[in-house]
Amino acid sequence: MMLEKFVMVKFLQDSVVDPVDTEWFGFLKTGQAKETETLQESVLYKEDRLGLAAMDKAGKLVFLKTEGDHLQFTREWFVDNLIPFLRS
Repeated sequence: MMLEKFVMVKFLQDSVVDPVDTEWFGFLKTGQAKETETLQESVLYKEDRLGLAAMDKAGKLVFLKTEGDHLQFTREWFVDNLIPFLRS
């Protein structure tokens, strides 16, 4: 809750993190191993167990996505999309 922003990056062709939706705190639906639910659909969020719902309502959650595999982004993408959050 003390964070100014919590930035999450989803790599759309990630071959390491499975399922890819977990990069944005998505979860596998209960009782199976294929379908996912978004963070906002999860009990964790709805019951605000980690404060993520409160942070979301306060505009503190940032969901970024980029093409490519796990942690594969260009310097330009990093500078344009992540550096602004590191400057205060």
